[in-house]
Amino acid sequence: MYFLARVLDPVSREVSTQRVEARDAVQAEGVITATGHHVLELKAEHPLRGLLNLGPGRNAEREIILFCRELSSLLKAGLSVVEALEALDANQQRQNADARQAQANGFYSVLLRHLRAGKPLSTALAEMPAVPPLLVASVQASERTCNLVSALDSYLRYADLTARLRSRIVSAALYPSIVIALGAVITVFLLSVVVPRFAALYAQMGPAAGGTTRLLLNLSAVIKGSPWLLPAMAMLLLGFVLVLVTNGRWRRVLARVIDTVPLLRRQALQLELTRLYEALAMLSRGGFSLHESLDLCKTIASGATQRARLAQAQHLIAEGVSVSRAFAASAITDGVTERLLRAGERGGNFGAVLHAVSQRHAETFETFVERATRVIEPLLLLVVAVLVGGLVVTLYMPIFDIASSIR
Repeated sequence: MYFLARVLDPVSREVSTQRVEARDAVQAEGVITATGHHVLELKAEHPLRGLLNLGPGRNAEREIILFCRELSSLLKAGLSVVEALEALDANQQRQNADARQAQANGFYSVLLRHLRAGKPLSTALAEMPAVPPLLVASVQASERTCNLVSALDSYLRYADLTARLRSRIVSAALYPSIVIALGAVITVFLLSVVVPRFAALYAQMGPAAGGTTRLLLNLSAVIKGSPWLLPAMAMLLLGFVLVLVTNGRWRRVLARVIDTVPLLRRQALQLELTRLYEALAMLSRGGFSLHESLDLCKTIASGATQRARLAQAQHLIAEGVSVSRAFAASAITDGVTERLLRAGERGGNFGAVLHAVSQRHAETFETFVERATRVIEPLLLLVVAVLVGGLVVTLYMPIFDIASSIR
């Protein structure tokens, strides 16, 4: 869900409004505080706003990625930051039917106003709604090294990695959802259309019909006698899903389901570690210390448990414990990763090691998704086939009994 916050910039003493995506108010406040701002007011945004507009809305993440790609391309072509933003702003105004509104409220126009007021690009981005803190941190690091293109490319690699993993999850869940929905539709069709046609015949048979068949006929009679029942159940289910989605509760429900299944819990940790180590690699290449990077990575943690682990690792590193030992003590690494981190401590190229660790966890998670998909898909088909076949066989069993008695 999204939150609207009025924040104070302690440097410029300016008050602005930011929009952040978080599971709850505590995480939203943590995300804003990590950027160096003070929260003056925080309230949840209406759940339908993100579905009705783009700026910022459900497509804001894609717009931010597009912004990074276009800005990186223009900078590589030799334009300055201001010239690149002016070109993007002019293109946005041409695509917008209302040029005045685009000029006043456009993303690039606001950025240009901040830059012309003397603010650095990282500060300007931090004051824009829906801009991820990691992008702000990456740009801020580039202001130290004067290499904005490298910072944007690093963030794009991180975004591509997370998008690829998210796409694998969606693709893996799509086929089972279609199979389950198709099985439900076929079952409802049999109960509401096919079974009533047999009811008149079986009513004359009396006790000849088996108990399972009579139960099926009674269920069909209830559905036929109450035609509003199925639509009402469908509306209740749809309303329940909408409430979970709009309030963000589906994340907590999913987290509870994952926590109850050890296999899913281990694979969810692989996904979390992929995002963590890729973010650490990006920030490390940008010049942030590991202590600062861990503090920023708390904003992308999926839950309180992961944030507590990062805080513990951060505390141990501040006390002088090596990175490999601190990560192992905080349960955010395994044996292989610990050895890779030790090698990075000796070799000095820590950013490359962190990226290699991230790729290792990503490959492990993708392998699990691929294998689970190969197992679940035929199992779901078998379940649906058994369900539909069982209904058909139950309907025809009395007919087989009649045929046997005639002989």
